[in-house]
Amino acid sequence: MTEPDVPPPLPEEPETNHYRPSGQQWLLVGFIVAFGAGFLLYHGLKDNGLGQSAALYVGIPVVIAAVVTLLSPAKKPVGTAMKVTTILLLLSVPVLGEGACCVLLAAPLFYLFAFLTAEAVATARRRRGKSAGPAAFVIPVLLGLLVLEGATPALTPRADSVSSATRIVELPAGKVAAALSLPMRFDSVPRTGILALGFPTPQHDSGGLDIGMSRVINFDGAHHRSGPVAQHHWGTQRSALTLRIATRTANSVTFIPISDTSPMATWLRWDQIDVSWKPVDDHRSEIRWQVNYTRLLSPSWYFGPIERLVTWRAADYLIRGIDTGNVAGHSYHPSAQ
Repeated sequence: MTEPDVPPPLPEEPETNHYRPSGQQWLLVGFIVAFGAGFLLYHGLKDNGLGQSAALYVGIPVVIAAVVTLLSPAKKPVGTAMKVTTILLLLSVPVLGEGACCVLLAAPLFYLFAFLTAEAVATARRRRGKSAGPAAFVIPVLLGLLVLEGATPALTPRADSVSSATRIVELPAGKVAAALSLPMRFDSVPRTGILALGFPTPQHDSGGLDIGMSRVINFDGAHHRSGPVAQHHWGTQRSALTLRIATRTANSVTFIPISDTSPMATWLRWDQIDVSWKPVDDHRSEIRWQVNYTRLLSPSWYFGPIERLVTWRAADYLIRGIDTGNVAGHSYHPSAQ
């Protein structure tokens, strides 16, 4: 018997290890890409006059969350997107020069749209190969419409608003005009609530209440940042709000803004300030401080209530700043017009 022919053994192929990035590496890539996209979008919108629009406050978190969710293979992409958003918000202070006040007030908006976008993208990835539900079309359209507020006039609602505050002060009605003509006592009135978050601090008021004269309120500058940290976008120089006394009656005065170089000019535009008062009894008066302004930040449904709160608190702060203690023996006599 002859042995059957046995084929020669095949040569062994060398083992090849295909490199596959780990989940942590993909997360790092997503973070870097998200940071770069957010950085470029931020400066692009700022340079084109859209720094106060929803394109910035809605568009940036949408882009960041979409990039992170698409590049992250983590089991919980939504949680990962929220963590990356938190890190980028913290980095916006030293890298972009944003103030803590701005970051705190904008953070809820960033988290909301980062969550909605990450959840939408993650759901789309899980349903890959399946028929897309109506949400796959509704959510992108809705986000697109929200992003365009402040950038497209047709999608931007009216921005004029009014806030007012009222207080009863220990001062006869006949002395209120004299008190208003004195410089405000900003140094002895603490700022509380939302005003204490980091808004510019008024330092000096020129005083005066004659029709046609200018009244100047000076503000301090932002703290200087040393080293490689980006300088505060408000600047370290002092700023001022200049008002003109437009009308005067026995129980009211109207201020019209002439110029505003304070950081608040990026949030809103003052249109008119009306101060009126009436007697409560022989020793007390009720003072009403009303501010008419135009909101500059979008989206309106988010920043509208915030600006109403800030302007209401500012009006109340100004009433408390009236120098009622140095009016004894001082009477206001308007100059001849």
